[in-house]
Amino acid sequence: HMGVSPLWGPPTTQTADLMPKIPVASIGPSDGVELKAQIEKGPVYLRLRTKIFQGWRKVPLLVGELKGWMEPESFVLFSGHHCSWHYGAMDNGASNAAMLEVARILATHRESLRRSVRIAFWPAHSQGRFAGSTWYADNFWEDLHENCVIHINAESFGGRGDDVYHARCMPDNREYALSVVRDAARIDAEAIRLPRSGDQSFWGCGVPSVTLLPQAPPELAAKLGVSRMFAAAGQKPLQRPGGWAWWWHTPEDTVDKLDPQTLERDTRVSLLGVWRMAAAHILPFRYGPTAAQIRNILEEYHNQAGGHFDLGPTIARAKEVESAVTELDRLVDRARERETNDGLARIANRGLMSLARSFVVVSFTASGPFGQDLSIPLPPVPLLEPARRLKEFDPASEKVRYVKIELTRARNEVGSYLRQALSIAESSAQALAAAMADGA
Repeated sequence: HMGVSPLWGPPTTQTADLMPKIPVASIGPSDGVELKAQIEKGPVYLRLRTKIFQGWRKVPLLVGELKGWMEPESFVLFSGHHCSWHYGAMDNGASNAAMLEVARILATHRESLRRSVRIAFWPAHSQGRFAGSTWYADNFWEDLHENCVIHINAESFGGRGDDVYHARCMPDNREYALSVVRDAARIDAEAIRLPRSGDQSFWGCGVPSVTLLPQAPPELAAKLGVSRMFAAAGQKPLQRPGGWAWWWHTPEDTVDKLDPQTLERDTRVSLLGVWRMAAAHILPFRYGPTAAQIRNILEEYHNQAGGHFDLGPTIARAKEVESAVTELDRLVDRARERETNDGLARIANRGLMSLARSFVVVSFTASGPFGQDLSIPLPPVPLLEPARRLKEFDPASEKVRYVKIELTRARNEVGSYLRQALSIAESSAQALAAAMADGA
């Protein structure tokens, strides 16, 4: 009851060889205990019958849109998968119901939507390894890159007993994500770096993303996979771990596992999150924290390389970017105080969206704008992560030479994105300062 392929989306000539070639069976805890007990007594023989479909199939991908009144070309992408294991009441039927309710309510308040809201129901989530959202990213790349202000993903709402909230977010939208959960649910969520999971297929497009995820407490959870996932990505343990309830991905995920009040709460969280992004005069992003994180990560990789690879020039450029972006954040905050000034809003929003196109790609992808990384945890600034493992190899080995060549190219690529970000931050700050001086 899990996807076992490391691919993200359908295979290509470069990834087809990674498709699984052996059958895989999941064993529940009680069966596992019994099997272990039998193995301790001697050899055990099993017969496994499998029926596998591997091929191409047309599947329904449903998209609807509410047009904004001021910037209709810009849009918030609000999405969730509609395919499920077995009955899928919590995962993901309840989320689909919440998405429809958010659309219904927003449709009655169209006058408050500065931007459009695009709502998408993805197929091929677990079973196709996010093939639906990947297809959409591939076929609507330019529209997403040019116009999508954020991707908000809805996952596993309304579960009975869910009282833990994890704000899976990026540094630029951390404050926004935490405030949405706090204001809509009266819960202090824990902010977590967005992992490479779910239908997060739009990082290459440079789209900021967030998942406001309700979770079951440990006593109800069958899988605390979130904690292990973040540990694998080098993150600190969660202060309050949560996981997927014991009925997740089983035939027991039926409507009796839902709690109406919890589903209402989760719907309010999504509604507020989508509305704030669609209605905001100036988008609620701050890129100073993003720039600071990139600089910290580069310094960490440089130190861990132990003198085997020099990231000094890249760190110096990152410091320049951090200074410029911090100044831009300050000016954007001043522009937010002038809520009726559309000229300032256009300058600020254009700068914030342009910064995202550089920062998201360099912080969250290894394959760049047009590819899809494998479905595995990725560290921050993944292109340069191999620098911290150089000291593990024999300095005279061929492997070290190969890695250093790859790192040199990666350093050039990261440096290119940082130069883009620096140029955007400086030009946007100059334009905002000039407009405010002119009283525009």
